[in-house]
Amino acid sequence: MNKGVFGAIDFVQGIVQTDNGDGVSRTEKGKKAYDASCVFMGVDYKDQSDSMLAISIMSDIVKPRRGLDTALALEFIPISLQSTLDQYLTSSKPDADKVLVEALVTEGEVSRDIVETQLPLLQFAKMKQLSLIACKPQPLDIQVVRKEGLQNVNQERRVDYVMDTQGFIEWTQEPKNRMYSEKSLLKDFEPADEKDTPGKFFAERILVHEAVASAIARYAVRHPKTLIMAIAPLRDVRFFGGPNGRVVRICKKINPQMVIDEEAVTTILINPSAEETLSQSRFLRLEIGTKPELLQYQTKVADYLWFSSMPKVNMLPRLMNGS
Repeated sequence: MNKGVFGAIDFVQGIVQTDNGDGVSRTEKGKKAYDASCVFMGVDYKDQSDSMLAISIMSDIVKPRRGLDTALALEFIPISLQSTLDQYLTSSKPDADKVLVEALVTEGEVSRDIVETQLPLLQFAKMKQLSLIACKPQPLDIQVVRKEGLQNVNQERRVDYVMDTQGFIEWTQEPKNRMYSEKSLLKDFEPADEKDTPGKFFAERILVHEAVASAIARYAVRHPKTLIMAIAPLRDVRFFGGPNGRVVRICKKINPQMVIDEEAVTTILINPSAEETLSQSRFLRLEIGTKPELLQYQTKVADYLWFSSMPKVNMLPRLMNGS
């Protein structure tokens, strides 16, 4: 990827598709557009400053996209509640927000704190007439895979979560992805009980990542020239091994003729801390795979790091000119 690692508003020009009136979508730079583009934003679900910054970024993204399909994908909402999101978008009732919150908490088993903190994102989508995409597996299925393994997940729902079975299996065998799993994914393992293992945690996380990417890919294939903005935990999108690293493969599996590649996917980390980038110092960690034997798989932490306010200089091991 050629995108820079520090955020500047000029990034919008590289990802937004516009229509010059001739029916042909293009990027702001004048290049022919992809059949779909994605912007993943990694956040702390319980920090409202992250959601407000995400809204600010999305406002700039959607501004030049009048007449073009744009959607917001939400990792924390189970796929089973897609109809609830659709009803929310069309509801004119004054209690629409309250009804949605209660549905997400009771039916979706989403933490009330998370729902209330992320509610401004849903309100933004409704105000801007964006589509909403529910992405997460059923809470029960996440529990099953963590305790009993992928093979015991409900078969009908598993088909929705894993649309590219062969690619899903092969992903675990690729050296670059094994490095990601060791250097990033498994660093977040915390035993749920005395019987829990890193292997069970790994199975849970790759199912969630694949399900989120599958939900986004399904929408992208059905809506030509769409731009999908996705909100997910920062840990899931750092170093490109989560849903942001899977969506292109799944799109191509569904539609081999689809014009899309890794350059169509942009990843932004919102207000990252050194700890969240897995740094063992006060500096942000900007890449993994720095050992000589891993250099061919070296991966940067994200395309952009975006902050609500100027970060402390001692967080950044190097600076880049955003102009």
